[in-house]
Amino acid sequence: MLTRRTTAAAVAATLLIGTPAVAAAATPRTTPDSRTAASTCGRSVNPNTYFRPGMRHAGPSAWIGSTRIQLRYGNRPGGPRYYWATITHASRGDKVTLYWDIDHGESWRDSGACSATVHSGGAQNTRAVKAVHGTGFHLQAKACGHHASRTRCTTSLP
Repeated sequence: MLTRRTTAAAVAATLLIGTPAVAAAATPRTTPDSRTAASTCGRSVNPNTYFRPGMRHAGPSAWIGSTRIQLRYGNRPGGPRYYWATITHASRGDKVTLYWDIDHGESWRDSGACSATVHSGGAQNTRAVKAVHGTGFHLQAKACGHHASRTRCTTSLP
């Protein structure tokens, strides 16, 4: 009798302990690390020099008065898509931020933000962040700007 209880307890413990390991092994990690580009923009590029003008495209815009916040995207021929945010007709000290999330199945995981501050000239862009895609996930990005004590964001692009 003691042997059956011990065996049953051992089997139950093995199932309980083994279940997360089995689940983790059955579901491989395919999403990038959430810390890839938090405040430093991670592995990013300067969109002004990395993409030829014909390879830069305008995405959705948002307005605060005459200040425009825009999500931009581009790629090199045959290369992956990159996203960045721009602000134009802005004032010194205004900020523009690129936010991105990774859509993984039914859950969203915040992946990061990349910001830049207007120092002169009334326009600024963030660095460009490479879009990532894989089995069951993709990156979605939007641009937000802060001007005249107000913040506005664009719609997002997948």
